[in-house]
Amino acid sequence: MKKRIPLDQVIPNPEQPRKHFDPIKLRELGESIRERGLIQAITVRPIDGKFMIVGGERRWRAHQMIEAADILCEVVKIDDNEMALQAIVENLARADIKAMEEARAFQAMLDRGWTIEKLAKDIGVQPARITARTALLNLDETIQSLVDSNQFPLGHANYLVDLPKHDQMQIVKLFTSGKLKDWSGVRAAAQSVRDRIEQGGMFDDSMPEPSKDDIAAMSRMERTVERIITAISGGFKDGECVALKSVDPTKADKWADTLAAASRTIRTMEAQLRQAHARSVLM
Repeated sequence: MKKRIPLDQVIPNPEQPRKHFDPIKLRELGESIRERGLIQAITVRPIDGKFMIVGGERRWRAHQMIEAADILCEVVKIDDNEMALQAIVENLARADIKAMEEARAFQAMLDRGWTIEKLAKDIGVQPARITARTALLNLDETIQSLVDSNQFPLGHANYLVDLPKHDQMQIVKLFTSGKLKDWSGVRAAAQSVRDRIEQGGMFDDSMPEPSKDDIAAMSRMERTVERIITAISGGFKDGECVALKSVDPTKADKWADTLAAASRTIRTMEAQLRQAHARSVLM
């Protein structure tokens, strides 16, 4: 049943997953409503003499901004569980819902007795999404706030969820200070912490003195890598292998296979070097 309800009789849902509403977009929506009216009624349910919003809080907030007297509502009778589900479904449809908002909403439903599988089916998402989002709640609250405000990337945060909180914070501080430069550094640092835990103790910080052979081997490796990069890049121009094109194009497939094999080895070496660096800065 649709009817107009005084704005002061409509109240927000305290368990609304969405906590952040862009004031600029709200103002734009408000002006659109002022000029054209509300196209889609908000959904509310009667509760304690008021009407609680089931869906449409953003439209209600826009009405507040333009100081509207009332708002068009679709009045429904649903229980708390169905209301919570509808709130999640409505917000999942919005591209700008934050990952931590999803995490808290999913966890609230699990706390109500839903299983991950049942919740996934009821709201139309993959169980893995619920598992991944709720795992974010294992992060230190400071990191959760950084993820919420886009000051620490979500992809980086996913690597930290199974670590002790003091290790999480140490890695975040190393990242923000520039000692860990990107996601691969964060991933390597997280893996180093897991290795330390599995080994049952801290890293051995008594590094042995390098021998002359070690130093010489490192120098040779650095020079070799630089020569290889210089040699390969010399055959390319504007992304095209001009050397191969002008000499023997039939070798292209063979060279590609060789580079593919080399790239796999290089990726393995890179991962080991990243982890060695991570271990050194975590000590």
